[in-house]
Amino acid sequence: MTPSNVDPRRCGLRVLELVAAATELTIVSPFITTAGIRPILTALPQNAELKVYTRWRPDEVVAGVSDPHIFDLVGARGGTVSLHPVMHAKAYMTGSSALVGSANVTGNGLGWDHPGAVEILVGTSPSDPALVALISVLRATSSTATEADRDAVLAAAAALPTAPLQAAAEPMDRTDWLPSYRMPEVLWLVYSGQREKDLTDYLRPELQALGIPSGIENESAFNAYVGAILRQGFTGRIAQECSNLTTVKAVQRLTELCAARGTVVEDPGLLWETLAAWIARFMPGFQRIPGGTRLIR
Repeated sequence: MTPSNVDPRRCGLRVLELVAAATELTIVSPFITTAGIRPILTALPQNAELKVYTRWRPDEVVAGVSDPHIFDLVGARGGTVSLHPVMHAKAYMTGSSALVGSANVTGNGLGWDHPGAVEILVGTSPSDPALVALISVLRATSSTATEADRDAVLAAAAALPTAPLQAAAEPMDRTDWLPSYRMPEVLWLVYSGQREKDLTDYLRPELQALGIPSGIENESAFNAYVGAILRQGFTGRIAQECSNLTTVKAVQRLTELCAARGTVVEDPGLLWETLAAWIARFMPGFQRIPGGTRLIR
């Protein structure tokens, strides 16, 4: 008989053992629901430091596998939620121990109420080089979620059509992706098939990086989806750290963030102009000062 603490249909039991006496906890999981995370927060000592890395793609919110309302639960514990739109790792880490494997922070992934999906979580050390590298990348290229981000993703999810969307092709690696086309208003025309093939081929990498599913029916819903994704990951971090600065200081900070990722920017001013245009168009709450590239919120 399989011991209960390693039952692949009840991986949550190993998580509860892990967190019971933890002074700090880092959760990494693309899919997190309120039902999935509540038992962990209940078991976690009240004064433990809490960090969560996840993603909030609007179509996954509609599907019920991801829930931005975890922001409220984590925030009530004094924790932070950081977002990366293509993060797929699953890990549970305290100061001295860690579990890695396949189980998301959902009722089905952790098997809370009944035997769930067949998953695996394997014990390891948080000092394992692979985990150290994972956290390093996430820290550098994730954005810290805010109430505005939560609300924007929920609004984008509500704007999607009721008919199931066709998942996009596997998004390209966008760990530090930044848009390069300077006229973001064209993106909807390309997505909806209203522009010539040459421009469509040119902008395909942008659409692949965003991972937009097929079937969005109108420009408003499309813009909301794009904005929800731009709020996460490297673009989201740049929007947070470079807005409300003078143009000169925004370009300087953008250059610093790219350099920290090992990316050499040939024309930082042009890159900032492009980013400011995308952020102002797709992310409500941000706007450009008329006649310039200063971004405010």
